[in-house]
Order: sequence, then structure tokens, then C-alpha cells
Amino acid sequence: MEPRWILIGEIAAAHSSKGEVRVIPHTEFPERFLNMERVQLFKESDAEPALSFTVERARLHKQFVLLKLAGVDNIGQAQTLKGMLIKVDSRDVVPLPPGRHYIFQLIGLKVITTEGLELGVITDVLQTGANDVYVIDPNPGVTKQREILIPVIEPVVLDVNLETGVVLVNLLDGLLD
Repeated sequence: MEPRWILIGEIAAAHSSKGEVRVIPHTEFPERFLNMERVQLFKESDAEPALSFTVERARLHKQFVLLKLAGVDNIGQAQTLKGMLIKVDSRDVVPLPPGRHYIFQLIGLKVITTEGLELGVITDVLQTGANDVYVIDPNPGVTKQREILIPVIEPVVLDVNLETGVVLVNLLDGLLD
């Protein structure tokens, strides 16, 4: 099941005496903050937003995003927001190009080989730099390994179908050993 809220940033500190906050972006698209009208703030363990603010101003500054939130008008008010997480509804994530998926979309998908063998479900995605690797919790009897690692490369991962919840793979020799 897809999560409702997706993390896109974390308030690291107050930035100015006028109430701006410095945000560490947790998104490949920090420029998305420049067009946001509102932000939803969460405490670490919150399932739903603890606070909601209108964005008065947003700008990129070095590796940070600086936000001026309505009603946060001094450094003291801004400091109270330190550590808050900024999340968006999963329906509001930035669309990716065809063939690319967010990790939260992949977790829980069934992995099936071209021969029809159901390997198990994706529990994590490792980002190695060269290519991603799907971590699969194997179905009983598929392998003696605690997890199966599937490289996300063209001859191996043939199709990712979010609608059916299935990833089709061409299993390379030795991946189940």
C-alpha cells in the first residue's frame, strides 16, 4: 500500500531575524519548493500534519531551500520549527519520466520471473550509483537466501507495472544460489 505522505524536506534551522527557515531538501527536485503555496509540517512520529503554513516566499540558497512562512515573523518563532519534516501528499509528487519510479512505489510489488516463478516482494531498493538493486523477501522454497538481490538493469528487469503490482524479471544464472 502506497504511503499517504512523502517526505520532501526537513527544517534544519532558523535562517534570519525575519522568520525564514532553512530546509534540507529530501527530494531530487528542490525547485518544487519555489511553487508551493502551502507546506504541511510533521513531527517525526506524526501520521498526519501537526502544522500547516502558507508559503510567503521561497528561494534556493546553496544546498538549502529558504522558506518564509506566513505567521512566522521572527527568529524565535522560526527556531520552534527546527526538526519538523515537510511532506506532501503522495498524489502531489513530481512526475518522473517514463520507466522511472519512486522507491515508495516499488516497495511491496511482487516480483515474477519470465518462467512464472513468484520470487517474493520488494522490501527495499539499494541505490549503488551504477544501478539500483531491488531487495526481495523471497517466498518460501524459492531460495535458501534470506533475501534476493536483483540488479535493476535492462536485461534483468523487463517491466514494472504499478497498476498490477508486478515486476517482471529475467533471472540471471546464480541469482538464487
